[in-house]
Amino acid sequence: MRSAYFKVIILLLQVYGIISCSHQEIYFKYHTFANATWNRDNPAVFNAKIEDNSQSYDLSIALRNNAVYPFSNVWLFIDYKTPDGTCLTDTVGADLADISGKWKGEGLSLYNYSIPYKTSFLFPDTGNYIFTVRHGMKEKNLKGISDIGLKISKNSIE
Repeated sequence: MRSAYFKVIILLLQVYGIISCSHQEIYFKYHTFANATWNRDNPAVFNAKIEDNSQSYDLSIALRNNAVYPFSNVWLFIDYKTPDGTCLTDTVGADLADISGKWKGEGLSLYNYSIPYKTSFLFPDTGNYIFTVRHGMKEKNLKGISDIGLKISKNSIE
């Protein structure tokens, strides 16, 4: 019995090791909004240093909201500036609640989301990239959004 238990523990540790090594984070930071209110004029800015542009990456937006958030979705405008000064803009939308109004995020009073932004993305150059995230909702002040983050991970499917 003890031998079987030991084998199960070893197997679980091996699986955990494979999973954790297959999707390595190179950047993950949050921007917190005072009083859980995101003003359109207060964008979140992230500075990420990319050292390997031969590797593909997965980028996602981490978002936290509470039950005060008045909408079931969110629209984001994401600007990013490359090391050579080129500026590009993307628009990303995400549903945060289902049709009945139940939050889709993980959590009890603060709901966490991972919103896919770019998958298998190749950065054109190495160097510093500046990502600026603004909300694109009709309200100037979005109540109920406490944090927004940017996560960059090495793509595990090469």
